[in-house]
Amino acid sequence: MHEAGREVLLIDADPGGAKFKYAAEAFDGTGSTERWPSRVGFPFEAMSAPSRDLHKLLPRLAGDFDLTVIDSPPIEDRQGIAISALRAADLAVIPVAPTIAEVDRMAPGLAVIEDVEPLRTGPLPICVLLNRKVAGAASTGEAIEELTRPGHRLPNTHIRRLEIFTQSHSNPVEAADAFAEIDALTLQLLDAPTRAGCGA
Repeated sequence: MHEAGREVLLIDADPGGAKFKYAAEAFDGTGSTERWPSRVGFPFEAMSAPSRDLHKLLPRLAGDFDLTVIDSPPIEDRQGIAISALRAADLAVIPVAPTIAEVDRMAPGLAVIEDVEPLRTGPLPICVLLNRKVAGAASTGEAIEELTRPGHRLPNTHIRRLEIFTQSHSNPVEAADAFAEIDALTLQLLDAPTRAGCGA
């Protein structure tokens, strides 16, 4: 999204996320928001804000940006923080691997999203993002069928499981075609909130 020319703010709201390895001192454990150290090296603004009051903080934090991406913790782990993020969001993207177990795990999260609706000014559009897809695997088609049957909306772009990312260990990934799906997905997601959903 940054490369598409948008002014982007990334908020890491997951206190258990791996990203905190790079900036553990940026969070004091009380829900305060702090800028990540410059050594992280992102070309856009990023901050830690694992707060149950994120929906209240966001207007002040995100006012100077075209869009804000919130990395929320799993609902089952930190429900208060996740609910606050859902109250503030214009679009929820739920990543799901193409397995029946992962599809089944969506149910509690979807129930919480439904419960959050009365706290919002309008309905929350939801995209179910199929990721870690194995090329040619039958499980992909089965997962798509399971997800679309109850009416979930999927982006037309799915994210493959690529060994180049798995083995990168936070080092730069420079393969020219590694990000093609992510680039395509970005364009869809940028347009998704205006269409109250995503995909076909």
